[in-house]
Amino acid sequence: MQIIQDDLISATASDQSHISSTYAVGNITNDDPNLGYICNATECVITLTVAAGMQALFLSGLQADDGTVQIVTSAGEDGYDDVSATPYSSLIELALNTRQRIPPEWFNFTLSDSGLNVLPASYSGGTLTGINGSGNTLTLTGDITLAGMLVVGLQDGEDYVINNDSGSALGATSVLISLQTTTDVKDSPVSGNAIAKWNQSTGATGRFDDSSDTVINVRNFGNIMIGSIVTIASTDYQVIKIVGDGTSATDITLSGSPADGSITSIKHPIKLGIARAGSILDIENPQLGASRTFTDYSIRRPLIQGGYVQTPRNISKDFSASFQMTDSNVRAFEGFYYAYRSKPFACLLTQDMNSSTNAKIRNSGFFYMPQPPQISYSAHSGAISNINTTFKEVI
Repeated sequence: MQIIQDDLISATASDQSHISSTYAVGNITNDDPNLGYICNATECVITLTVAAGMQALFLSGLQADDGTVQIVTSAGEDGYDDVSATPYSSLIELALNTRQRIPPEWFNFTLSDSGLNVLPASYSGGTLTGINGSGNTLTLTGDITLAGMLVVGLQDGEDYVINNDSGSALGATSVLISLQTTTDVKDSPVSGNAIAKWNQSTGATGRFDDSSDTVINVRNFGNIMIGSIVTIASTDYQVIKIVGDGTSATDITLSGSPADGSITSIKHPIKLGIARAGSILDIENPQLGASRTFTDYSIRRPLIQGGYVQTPRNISKDFSASFQMTDSNVRAFEGFYYAYRSKPFACLLTQDMNSSTNAKIRNSGFFYMPQPPQISYSAHSGAISNINTTFKEVI
């Protein structure tokens, strides 16, 4: 198990602005994933400035169609990795009242040796074996006998950053999170008709209509949210306010004041709820039998004569687990709990699992412990202890 115990992010920035100061990029270092950053463009690059010592990166509350993470260290090492933008489900019902549609994700980064032998700037001849390279100019002043492949000018022989299962402490780092939104959802209602028109009331307020001028219920439609990017007459506007189900004349407020007109596209906003980057508390995995359960906040109301009323709401995941730890790890875990107590933290419950389990997505999250952990000795010497605790996700 890994916990980011020391968040080393010292600054956040974006190359694009936000839809309002309520959703500024600095929010991603707070403890409320629901009040994160909402970008005001269809693509943006979020930059995290991270002090030396980063071993892991955690992202939660993401909304995007595509993304990458680039790690750039102060020594010049560089590395890329894809950000998963795959939602929990491909079923369209996921869009109804779901705060987080894309699971959180955990990354471990470490330096890797390039394995290249760097050629000197001047070489006077002789036999070269293996793959050799230089990112600088190579001047040949003698004959060369090649016993293998010669690669010049493609690699500089420096270390580079890779995503692995453990993570090593990097130097001072910039984390560049590049995100895009591209999918048009105006024709993708959960129920009801597709959105075709903007019906202006006054100023920036109005509502959405279908092709027959029938008002759209945005709750039933599902794919309209704060920050949705609406293209009208080749200009992008964002939804900055929704009142009720959006069916009254002034229930939708846009970032500008377009007149009545056809809607070319509606895209989801780029959002990020939580980012953490720092050093990790690396301790034993849970023992076999650890359970993953769910808290479902949906409303279920049975009626007389077998009737039923329901309203889907958010789901969060919970873990109940028992750990067998060495005494040194017990002390470290105790220290972490004394420090954090009720405060939520980024955690990967299970590490080094088979890649097919997708554990860095399924078993990571922004958790808190609703009750203090219970510790019991498993050996008379005190060298081994059992820890029982519960982790509850914050969304």
